[in-house]
Amino acid sequence: MTRTIATSARLTAALAAWLAGAVTLDAQQPNLDFTVSGTSTIRGWTCTVKGTMTVTPGGGPAVPGFAGGVKTATVRVPVKAFTCPNAEMTEHLMEAMKPDQFPEIVYQIEKYDLAGDRAQASGTMTIQGRSHPVTLPVVVKASGNGVALEGSTRLDMTAYGVEPPVVMLGMLKVGPQVRIEFKGLVAP
Repeated sequence: MTRTIATSARLTAALAAWLAGAVTLDAQQPNLDFTVSGTSTIRGWTCTVKGTMTVTPGGGPAVPGFAGGVKTATVRVPVKAFTCPNAEMTEHLMEAMKPDQFPEIVYQIEKYDLAGDRAQASGTMTIQGRSHPVTLPVVVKASGNGVALEGSTRLDMTAYGVEPPVVMLGMLKVGPQVRIEFKGLVAP
């Protein structure tokens, strides 16, 4: 019986901390799908990856599934998880992104403005150890007990120290601009 009371006390404390916004909600599985596309001197290309958004509730405008708002949100994308249409493209991407040295891309959302189902998320994007402010337009919609997110943006990868691949003795050069599209479901 003492064990049951101790376990119940721990669960009550954890629930109270969660309700107070002191505990971060971590998605156990990737909950965002990303498509990254760009151009080269020969053809366009597209690669995909799954990432995870971690949310700390509280402290912001109400969002579907987060009545008390969102205090912070962090998106993490594991670089080694990128897949491209063929092994050679994936290999070139890995050479450019250096996953052993820089294993993930991180976007730390610091604030957001919400108008209807549209939000502007402002935060810091970190790629290969370089950080820059990035504002993303995001569509947010209630979905079950959470929020469905969808959006896109463009980035110049050279601003983050990523050297676009050059192959076939320079005949194929990848452009520095990429388009990032994302969608997924985040639930408390």
